[in-house]
Order: sequence, then C-alpha cells, then structure tokens
Amino acid sequence: MVDEQRDEVAAAEPQKDAPKQDTYRLLFELAADLLGIATMEGYFVELSPSWEGRLGYTREELRAQPFLSFVHPDDQAPTIGEVSRMAQGEVVLTFKNRYRCKDGAYRWIEWTSVPKDGLIYFVARDITTQQQIEEELRASRREVEERYRELEQEMTERRQAEAALYAQNEAVRALSAPILQVAEGVLLLAVIGRIDADRAGMMMEKLLGAIVDAAARVTILDLTGVAAMDTDTASHIFSLVHASRLLGSDCLVSGIRPAIATTMVDLGIDTSSLRTFGTLAAALSHALGLRAPRHK
Repeated sequence: MVDEQRDEVAAAEPQKDAPKQDTYRLLFELAADLLGIATMEGYFVELSPSWEGRLGYTREELRAQPFLSFVHPDDQAPTIGEVSRMAQGEVVLTFKNRYRCKDGAYRWIEWTSVPKDGLIYFVARDITTQQQIEEELRASRREVEERYRELEQEMTERRQAEAALYAQNEAVRALSAPILQVAEGVLLLAVIGRIDADRAGMMMEKLLGAIVDAAARVTILDLTGVAAMDTDTASHIFSLVHASRLLGSDCLVSGIRPAIATTMVDLGIDTSSLRTFGTLAAALSHALGLRAPRHK
C-alpha cells in the first residue's frame, strides 16, 4: 500500500517539469530539517536523509512500520488527534512529540504539516536541546520560586519572633519599673537595677501619665532594688522627682541603701532637694499623712 502511494506520488510529477523536480529532489536530499510525506493511515512515504542521522534508523526501517510505533507512549494520543485534524483538512503549524531513536533514547520533534490530496506533507525539526534548556529554565524557576517562598516564610517567622521579643522586652521593661497605686492619690514607682537613658525615658513617660490619670498628690520612688549608684542614675532620679513636682505630685524617695548613700556623698551629689526615707514603709506612712485633708 505504501509502495503504491509512493509510486503514485512519483507518477504525479509531470515529465516536463523534470529539471524543477530534480532541483526539489536535490534540496530534499540536502535539507538539514526533517522533511517528508506520510499517509493518513500512519505510514511514512518519503523521508529526507536527515532522518537517518537524527534517529539512527534507515529510511526503509522508518517506512516499514506505522510512524506511531516510534512515538513516545505519552505522546501517541495527541499525535493521533493531530492526524485526525489533518484528515479534516486542517493545517498543523506547530506540534511537538517525542520519537524513539534506534538506541532507545527519545528526541523531541516539532512538526509543521499540511494535508493535500490524502497525504501529509511535513517539515520537522529536532528541538531536543531546546526542550532540555526550557526544562532546565523551568526547573530553575521552580527552584527560585521555592527559595522565594522559603525566604518569605523565614521573613514571616523572623517578624513574628521580633514581635514576640519586642513584647517580651516591653513586659520586662514594664516589670522593671512597676507603677502601683498603693492608696488613693498615692503612687509607688519601684526602681530596679541601673537606669540608662532609654529606660529613664520610658519611666518618665509612664510615671507622668500615671500621675495625671490617678490625680496623684504623692509619688514614692523606691530605690530598694537599686544596688549601685552613679552620676547618670542619680541624674535620672532627680529628673523623675522634678517632673513629678511639676505636675503637682510631692515626690518622696525611699530605700536608699547605706552603700548608695556613701557613693552619693563621695560623688558630691547634692540631695538637699530630695525628701528621703530609709524604708518604703516610712515613706508610705508619710505619704498617707500628706494625702490627708488639711484642717483650717
């Protein structure tokens, strides 16, 4: 059947166009692309020599079997679909499938096919290298996208960790300078540890806000939790005392340890403006007396 169709193709060539046909045949034989003619029944009729170098089969071997037998199993159904389209007269401009080589490997082939007079005329190209490059690019893109998702996840986790750390720090800062309303109109700020500039600013903001909210007439700064004193710490304490007084709250200082008192004297710190008490209990007792209404 295939031989008969091949003979019909040859017989259809007008003898007067023999020189032109010789030129076409020469181009066909020399073409680097994969040229050929096939039947709608699925057999190759004519193939350019380039097929032999590309797949490793002789042209006789390729013509002897249905071309579908060379197609990768996963590509056979789409290939049948394209042949059916051409049987309806449609032109296939780009179609890709994989063909098995004689050594068992598969190569990607891209087809441009035109149906005419019950035959399929086609030009095909080996695009295996191109497909490999595209697959490598797709793999690289998937890897980049996966890495991007991982980085986004890492950034989200880092932001969450930073937020949690910030909340913990704020909690620690709040605990390091707790402000309590020990009686109506009386606030207690228990100072614990050394006071740096950042912490002093936080304490100032919290204390002044609490004085306003509680309408506190008396504020006690308890230094029982301060183990050592330097000029910076003393300066911050004086600032708290003066700021409290500016808001109308009498500020008392309690819990100054003997060692701290000695250090303050050695540093030449003037404490004459401070109202100091040895214990918190003494300061609180005095504060309650100050809070009591004055009799005329």
